[in-house]
Amino acid sequence: MKTLFKTLFVAAAVTFSAASCTEQSQENAEANTEAAAENATVATDDALENTGQAVEATAENAAANTEAAVEEAAAETKAAADKADTKMDAAAGEAKAEINAATRTN
Repeated sequence: MKTLFKTLFVAAAVTFSAASCTEQSQENAEANTEAAAENATVATDDALENTGQAVEATAENAAANTEAAVEEAAAETKAAADKADTKMDAAAGEAKAEINAATRTN
């Protein structure tokens, strides 16, 4: 009978030990799942932040490039206008000289 009680006691201890291990494993799995979820959240937040910064930098570069192109176009337009003004002044001077020459000979 003592052997039977010892066997039952050992069986109960083994069952309790197995249940404790199973419970501990489940708690560990839950903790690991929570940690993985937190890590995924942090990684997603970081990725969103990086994407936002990249979009902002791209927009700023595009704005700077557009501004530089506008300034270059304005400078070229002014240079062309100055050239045209100089040519018109020269043409007007020549026309005036021709008119004066034509008027004197008559």
